[in-house]
Amino acid sequence: MSDVIRDKAALVGVGHTKCAKDLGKSALAFTVETCLEAIGDAGLEVGDINGIAGTPGPGPAPGPLAVMEALGLDGVDFYGGALGGGVGPGTVANAAMAVAAGVCDTALAYVTMTAPRPGAGTYNYMGGAGAVGDAAFTVPYGLGVFMQYFAPYYQRRRKIDGVTDEQMGAYVVAMRDNATRNPHAALDRPITIEDYVSSRYVCEPLRLFDCDMPVDVCGAVVVTTAERAKDLRRDPVYVSAVTTGTGPRPDMIFWHDYDDMAFSWSAKRLWTNAGLGPDDMDFAMMYDGFAPLVLYGLENYGLVAKGEAGAFLGDGEHLAGGLLPLNPHGGNNSEGRSWAIGHVVEAVLQLQGRAGPRQLPDVHATVINGGAVMLSGALVLHN
Repeated sequence: MSDVIRDKAALVGVGHTKCAKDLGKSALAFTVETCLEAIGDAGLEVGDINGIAGTPGPGPAPGPLAVMEALGLDGVDFYGGALGGGVGPGTVANAAMAVAAGVCDTALAYVTMTAPRPGAGTYNYMGGAGAVGDAAFTVPYGLGVFMQYFAPYYQRRRKIDGVTDEQMGAYVVAMRDNATRNPHAALDRPITIEDYVSSRYVCEPLRLFDCDMPVDVCGAVVVTTAERAKDLRRDPVYVSAVTTGTGPRPDMIFWHDYDDMAFSWSAKRLWTNAGLGPDDMDFAMMYDGFAPLVLYGLENYGLVAKGEAGAFLGDGEHLAGGLLPLNPHGGNNSEGRSWAIGHVVEAVLQLQGRAGPRQLPDVHATVINGGAVMLSGALVLHN
């Protein structure tokens, strides 16, 4: 029954803070404000929410039960954290599956991230100061942050497929341009390809401009049944499919193939479950916490043929007038690090025709992915 949840849940409201190094208020405060924005955007009241799925990022971000209490909810029928796959998309997937299965009627899904503060210690989302398990053999020797783990993957992709700085830079330059039309974006100043190529290495071959910026941010969406969605304020955006997955060795160093990612596992059932295919997508929201991750997303989900993602970017097919526009909000690369909840919010706005100066013409379906290396998740949405 591959279509068991197809079009049974719909996204009906969104909320999103500005992305900033310091929003000037507590993480709980701006999370609650964003959740209330999403609920109001849907034309609902707080009391209509009977499910919550939330993911707190590193730092003081609040979990779903704290948000439930702060909203004044008298309990919920469903709650969950990042139960699997792609963080932002995975969190929304949890809420959509709960609604589609009848566990709850209307669910709130959110992701909250906080930027590191001066004097707050190491910002290490790979496990803090501890070095246990495999990390005991890497962290004491200076190998302990994600960019260091990911750089060899990107190096291999460049070697095998011939991806160049100019091709990757074409993507990053476009994201900065897209961000100039996004009021939430942290990095909204245009750059040139020369700026990109001359930017310093953070961990070769990853350049500074390949990396997203840690920010204070919360994004939230409201998910309800397809039937109820028809009577609400916003046009419903239906969830065609959700998938998550990982490979045989969920560890970044001992991963089985540095030219592959867990995206290929979440892609296995995605299109069959959705009843749609890659050619039906009018735009794509590819996760880009590090810009080269889009190379893997494009290929693993069948949006671009194997080995051709670099050329796809170099030829400008990711632009608004190209074959498949990518991340019209600027992606995490330029909007700010939100673990792809910003991708979900932007997808809803695009499919509802509410993206303002970023609006793409005549769009009806999109795919969103999240995660990296050994974690992955994806959503297919349509209007």
